[in-house]
Amino acid sequence: MFRSRWMCITAVAGTVLLAGCGEEKPPPSVEFGSAAPAGDKLGLQPPSGAAVALAQWPDACKLVTDGELSAVLPQSKSVERKPVKVSIINFNPLADAAPGTTGDVPRGGCEFDFHLPGTTGDDVRNSNFTVTVTAVADPALVADKYREDKKDDGTKKGFKDLTGSWGAQDCYSVDSVLSAEVTCMQGAYEFEVGGSSYAEGLVKQPGPDAKPAENLAAAAERKQLWTDKVLSQVTRTVAARMA
Repeated sequence: MFRSRWMCITAVAGTVLLAGCGEEKPPPSVEFGSAAPAGDKLGLQPPSGAAVALAQWPDACKLVTDGELSAVLPQSKSVERKPVKVSIINFNPLADAAPGTTGDVPRGGCEFDFHLPGTTGDDVRNSNFTVTVTAVADPALVADKYREDKKDDGTKKGFKDLTGSWGAQDCYSVDSVLSAEVTCMQGAYEFEVGGSSYAEGLVKQPGPDAKPAENLAAAAERKQLWTDKVLSQVTRTVAARMA
């Protein structure tokens, strides 16, 4: 009897029969959509030359709705949002921070976990992205902070200047082997987007006898696809809320 990954051939009474072997079928491919911003604008009005009080900062878990996530990833299921605490310091060295503008923002960031097609059950969250707000202030102050951040990160390996191609005023990314972190400026806001996925339906999986180089190539392909197809559209969704 010869066995392939998806089927087997069995000889019965001199006749060769093609039959299923009980092997799992490959998962359906992940489908990608486009950003479809539908939420209300944040509408914060920072004081001239100053930062917004932390108590007024947006809840990052509300920056992408279920409908907006489905527009980008139609097959996403079992969505869970996990608030991420963000600590803010005075980023304006020319003035003392106003009361209430520095400290912790309990929901300044949010990790969005969800399931995409794979060999695991629908309740297994195998994919994620995180949105983190890092500044809410007079646009001139945000622009200064963003330029400094971009200058510092511009020396790192994997830096890529995205300019305005992702729907915000300006963005850049810093790639590692397995993930990409994107930083953007949009008016009175600076924010970051990152994330990854190990869903089997995302890219063709190397076989059990794959060489390390093949596994690494598949991981790089997965990271690049997630960056181009998901993080870019999440950024467009969030930037539209901040416009």
